[in-house]
Amino acid sequence: MAESSTLTYRVPPGTDPVVLDANDDQQHPSTRHRHGGFNPDAGCSQCSLMFSEAGLVQLNAGGFRHHSQTECIQAVKAGCPSCYLIAVALEEVQAGWVGDEILTFWNRSSLEKSASLSAQFIDVLEGKTSSGTIKVYPYARKGCQRNDPAATLIHRRPLQRDVKSTRVMNAARSVYSECRKDHPQCRYARDATLPSRVLDVGTAASPTLNIFVNDTERRGEYLALSYCWGGGGGGGQKVLLRRETLGPMSGHNGLSERGLQRSVRDAVAVTRLLGFRYLWVDALCIVQDCDADKAEQIGRMATIYKNAAVTLAAGTAESAADGFLDAGATYLPDVNLAVDAGTLFLRSGAHEPNHALDGRGWVLQEFLLSSRLLLFSEYELLWQCKTVDLRSVAGGGGGEDGLDYLQPLESLPWTVFNEDNADAAFGREVAEKRYLWKTIVQQYTRRRLSRADDRLDAVRGITRELETLWGDFTYFGLWHRWFVDLLAWKRSRSCGSEALQRDRSSRAPTWSWASVDGPIEYTAPLTREDAKLVTVDVLGTRVPKHVVLSCCLLREDLGDEDSEGYGQMITDYPDLEDVTVEVQDQDIDYVLLGTTVKDGVELGVALMVIEGGSGYYQRVGLATFGDMATWKGVERQEIKLK
Repeated sequence: MAESSTLTYRVPPGTDPVVLDANDDQQHPSTRHRHGGFNPDAGCSQCSLMFSEAGLVQLNAGGFRHHSQTECIQAVKAGCPSCYLIAVALEEVQAGWVGDEILTFWNRSSLEKSASLSAQFIDVLEGKTSSGTIKVYPYARKGCQRNDPAATLIHRRPLQRDVKSTRVMNAARSVYSECRKDHPQCRYARDATLPSRVLDVGTAASPTLNIFVNDTERRGEYLALSYCWGGGGGGGQKVLLRRETLGPMSGHNGLSERGLQRSVRDAVAVTRLLGFRYLWVDALCIVQDCDADKAEQIGRMATIYKNAAVTLAAGTAESAADGFLDAGATYLPDVNLAVDAGTLFLRSGAHEPNHALDGRGWVLQEFLLSSRLLLFSEYELLWQCKTVDLRSVAGGGGGEDGLDYLQPLESLPWTVFNEDNADAAFGREVAEKRYLWKTIVQQYTRRRLSRADDRLDAVRGITRELETLWGDFTYFGLWHRWFVDLLAWKRSRSCGSEALQRDRSSRAPTWSWASVDGPIEYTAPLTREDAKLVTVDVLGTRVPKHVVLSCCLLREDLGDEDSEGYGQMITDYPDLEDVTVEVQDQDIDYVLLGTTVKDGVELGVALMVIEGGSGYYQRVGLATFGDMATWKGVERQEIKLK
């Protein structure tokens, strides 16, 4: 398999040959059911032996010698579901496997124990070839009886969702108490001032529900909800705070809990279960038909989430109508295998739960700014704070149950938002701060927004927090200190051409990434800056919002005879799918930003610009120059870029 990216055999026996190609998403094992019609009773003798008490002895000792590549393919042709799982797992990780090499499995539990101890059950199986490793997670049937051989041989069971039981809620309260007491980095939420408005959910003895207007700066602990609104009228919300409803909702009669969307009702229930009285929900704590109130509250987002005792993250709900507490389907791996001990379920690699929140634009700052998170995931209630990485509140997790949770922002240390953390390992140097901002923008722009015009608002909380910490300020998402370097952004084509934008938005100047939709990416940092920021005018109303740059402007027509060959050294990255929408019949000029190094080669980085009238230029894309001789003799001048 090391010598080819494809593997061909019949699956199951009697069907047409199947070619597994690791580069073909239509056939890739991770995108379809792996058992594909296999008979659980057709397991080969080696697989049956491996999942037995005799096999456990070998797994704990020198390893269980399973099959060679040739033998494995023959077993697949004969219908063995386990061998099929193993074959495609090796194909996925592109592990080299020569025909005569024996794939050997070890029991992970035995590898972690001392040499004098042996694991008493089959845990995760690690299969190794000379150049790769796979993991196989075995599960016994849910409800397996204690006297069933599989009950003692295999401890893992198919997971059933549990995010609201008494056991889980008690564990969540315990984790929170421990964090509040012992984690100095998570100190923000202690005795904070309540937001301007919060939901008062009452007490266990008196579960009332109304909006509390905090006009006296009352202090207290509160929870905040992070969730998806969804589509439809009002963004999927039935009940919204409006100017005319503020009085009734904050009065004695309050709100009807029955009329709220399920995600909000679930958040109210969790607030009471955890022993808190106040809950912040954007739909009910921001006056939705008042632009002034929305602007004011959006500006306070950083403080609201940072000071919340805990943020409740409705990980699985795709809309406010879905809710996040009700039980979902039991997680069941794809491949079944019948052995003497009973029917087993097998999966290669850990299951990565899918969370609707992971793709929502507003959630990025909610996750980054929150001191503590309770994530209601696909199968478990998870905890994360500034001291503890994502884990189950009730124990387990971390792959022990065959689940693998991706840290939502693993490359963005939360300590960057703590000005008092002198021990922060990352984010204190200027270059590190610039890298962090680029990473934030690149991750954020991959996410979805219900309203495209929220492109800047949805990170305004992060921006304002960092402006205070870094002692700098931004212009439409570009920091003053690194303005020229941050001009070197381009549209990411990873999302496919169908997602590229046809028109530029007027919500931001053309030089800002906020003027386009979809994901963007940056070039490598400029090793030398050529352009200089002279002045900025983003507040005036009589003239366009613009900046003045001192720069080299290449006006040369690259089609002229004198420029023959230059075109082959220039790579253009238009901002829009069809650059002619903005350019029309004008010539494209180039503004040199500076140089960078890619694969050991120096490249010039320049803006693609056109004249926009009244002496202003506007950006239409980014370009790189493979030969800096192109710029020889180009004079510096000042231009106004809008």
